[in-house]
Amino acid sequence: MKSIHVLIGWDAREIDAYNVAEHSLIRRSSIPITVTPLKHNELREHKLFYREWKIDKHNQYYDLLDKAPFSTEFSHTRFLVPEIARRNNLKGWAIFCDCDFLWLDDIKNLVDQLDDEYPVMSVHFNYESDQQFKMDNKIQTKYNCKLWSSLMAFNMEHEDNKRLTVEAVNKWKGLDLHQFSWLTRGPESVGEIHPFWNYVPDITEYKTNQPNAVHFSLGGPWLQGYEECDFNKQWYLEKTHMDSLITKSRAPCLKLTL
Repeated sequence: MKSIHVLIGWDAREIDAYNVAEHSLIRRSSIPITVTPLKHNELREHKLFYREWKIDKHNQYYDLLDKAPFSTEFSHTRFLVPEIARRNNLKGWAIFCDCDFLWLDDIKNLVDQLDDEYPVMSVHFNYESDQQFKMDNKIQTKYNCKLWSSLMAFNMEHEDNKRLTVEAVNKWKGLDLHQFSWLTRGPESVGEIHPFWNYVPDITEYKTNQPNAVHFSLGGPWLQGYEECDFNKQWYLEKTHMDSLITKSRAPCLKLTL
């Protein structure tokens, strides 16, 4: 059976979140899987990422090309997934997700939903925050397709994704990337994944107690003040399971070459 390749956003401020996301994903996968962290420093070393940014006295990130704020170290690097896939000679689908996910279902069930008709598939949110700041006091940027890019499946066989080059990721405005401007028909080209695969409590329109994956976009249990958020028990259980295996011998997860 072919492997599925997942690349997860990495932010040095949210290491616990990343580790639990990776663990929960691998633990439940019934198909071969590679999981690769998108660390901006490593991507810079490999000349894949060279956007310049600064951090102000309030620890707010600013992109110097856009002259605009952004909230995570992987705000732009997520769009390098097609290029990394090409460098690894991958066919089929490659998946990106934010680091603040908790996977509660087998990713094979998501892969089975993917439709080769589309260049990209994601959960379609109809959401515009009325908050000025995010949960970690980062400035909240308002734009169309908010949250769509937090989980994306890229069809490596589709011509549109060839436009998402290293140069595009480093020179296009962030909003153009997050609004899928490399696609022939923009957001209209994006196929739809069932919303329970990117379930954001208090945002996802249809409610459930059994989502396929929880996205703690509004704050997760690893953050001060959010310890009692929805699905906190599931997250703590996952971390406990992960921590129990740290001292045991286990094969490391395969990763892609940058």
